[in-house]
Amino acid sequence: MLKEGFLFTFISAFMALFPVANPVGAGFLVNGLLSGLNDEDRRSIIRRIVTDYLLVGLGSLAVGHFVLSLFGLSLPVIQLGGGLLICRTALQWLGDSDSSVGRTQGKDVNPIHKSAIESQIFYPITFPISIGPGSVSVILTLMASVSMKNGWARGLLFYAIIALVIVLMCLILYLFLSQGERIIRKIGNSGSIVINKMVAFFTFCVGVQIVVTGIAKLFNLHV
Repeated sequence: MLKEGFLFTFISAFMALFPVANPVGAGFLVNGLLSGLNDEDRRSIIRRIVTDYLLVGLGSLAVGHFVLSLFGLSLPVIQLGGGLLICRTALQWLGDSDSSVGRTQGKDVNPIHKSAIESQIFYPITFPISIGPGSVSVILTLMASVSMKNGWARGLLFYAIIALVIVLMCLILYLFLSQGERIIRKIGNSGSIVINKMVAFFTFCVGVQIVVTGIAKLFNLHV
């Protein structure tokens, strides 16, 4: 029964987090920004993105409710504010020129462009695009669902399972970031542009949905 409970928790947490975190779509979207970087710079930036992803995800699991209580914030407010950030970022990416996708691979990128990417590693690349308020709210909800009534050891094991799911999301994102160039070469620059624009559009839609959900919870609406 204990193993079945852990397996159910793992599957439930994965199914709840994967559609919202969408590491596959985020991987395609971020790859458009990294095009043109040499291999060394690309690996370095990917490592920083993945590290920040883990810090946000595991940090939300560890101290998320404490931070919300400290600032007097509620989950609907986080959803509303974060959803607006996602919409704003997605609109910017929808309006960006496609020149970055078509850079010749293997050439050194313009230092100004590289520094611009580095300045955006945490915001908006890691948060709210790779892991956004929707993911954070799901993590906080999963954390709140863990009961300590049946013992601290059992509760901590359930926390560890949720943390494992977050790490798995991070690994999927890393896979699509590290293999992004191969995928882009196979589908071509025009194909990657189409995919990036589609993912940006759906990211905007996700942001709108998060905003609507936040508003509905704030005003007790049924949407």
